[in-house]
Amino acid sequence: MGSGLPLGMVGCGSRGKSVFVGYAFVATRDSGDIAVVNLAAFSLEPKRIKPRGRPVHLIDVPGEDVLLSVTETGAVEEVKVSEATMGRALETPLDPGAVWLSHDAATIWGLTRDGKALVAVSRATMRVSRKWALPGKGRGIAVSPGTADVAVSLDGEARVGILRGPGEKELAWTELEAEAGALRYLRNGSMVIAVQEGARQLTLVDTASGKVMVTLPLPIRPENLCFNADGGQLFITGEGVDGVVVVYPYQSQVATTLLSGKAPGPMAVSVAPQFLFVTSPSTGTVSVLDVRTQKLAAVVAVGADAEPRAVVVTPDQSMALVLNRKSGDIAIIRLANIVSKRQKTAPLFTMIPVGSAPVAAVVRSFA
Repeated sequence: MGSGLPLGMVGCGSRGKSVFVGYAFVATRDSGDIAVVNLAAFSLEPKRIKPRGRPVHLIDVPGEDVLLSVTETGAVEEVKVSEATMGRALETPLDPGAVWLSHDAATIWGLTRDGKALVAVSRATMRVSRKWALPGKGRGIAVSPGTADVAVSLDGEARVGILRGPGEKELAWTELEAEAGALRYLRNGSMVIAVQEGARQLTLVDTASGKVMVTLPLPIRPENLCFNADGGQLFITGEGVDGVVVVYPYQSQVATTLLSGKAPGPMAVSVAPQFLFVTSPSTGTVSVLDVRTQKLAAVVAVGADAEPRAVVVTPDQSMALVLNRKSGDIAIIRLANIVSKRQKTAPLFTMIPVGSAPVAAVVRSFA
């Protein structure tokens, strides 16, 4: 694989156009490397990508032949996709759990490990370009998917700071009712959502004015968030209910709670068909909810000792890849095999061992 991925070997044969021609790059924390899975042949490439540190997060860079690997020490390293090799690297002071890419892919944003500063890293130079001191310990960060805005929450404080682009000298702060943790922007960047786990609520803040627009009480402790493709629905799981809370953020409305598996965890959503994949780490299952009908379509068993912790849908919407952290493999679900029936079960297509503790994945098409 030193000479690149064997692209000439995929997409051939009798399966024709129905085959997804691409690869899954899977970060394995305990193995300390990145596995490469050929999704046309459903096989693991023999040579693995070796970052300089243990990878805990992968960030796709759309339109470029590059992925970003974030290590447990906060180092950011480039992965050359077509060659499956490592590129430039920067030993940063960043918290590996608080690293984001800007909407134009020009800036890597993050919080320092001590939480004292917000940091901007230029991708052109792979150097820290600027820092903003924070008035408290940074806890959460979010980058707008459509604008230059960045938002930050502080540990133990009921306020959110908004930086309106890297040219601004300081953040504008908005006072909230309760401490904020995770943050998310709406797709158009018009509002930032502050997740308040302790208070079991969400607060929506207008990014232009910094005003609180609405606070929405929730029946659960919001721990895992997932938007649908157009950003019009926000799915939330967490302690309190074995189900998924559906929020319509543009209407500022908590719509409903959909029953799912026991102690639901992280999620992913497909576009066509519109399925929500909800992991249940304690039971080794993935519940598939039909977004259109808001009903359970199927339950897929991915392994009694699997502990599924993440799901990634392929770009062609044909497969869902489930990362099983405990069993060290990815379980592949074919969306075409999910059909409405009385038994509410769907078969697992295959499982591929990838290494100990897979924690993140990026799928790239080479069609």
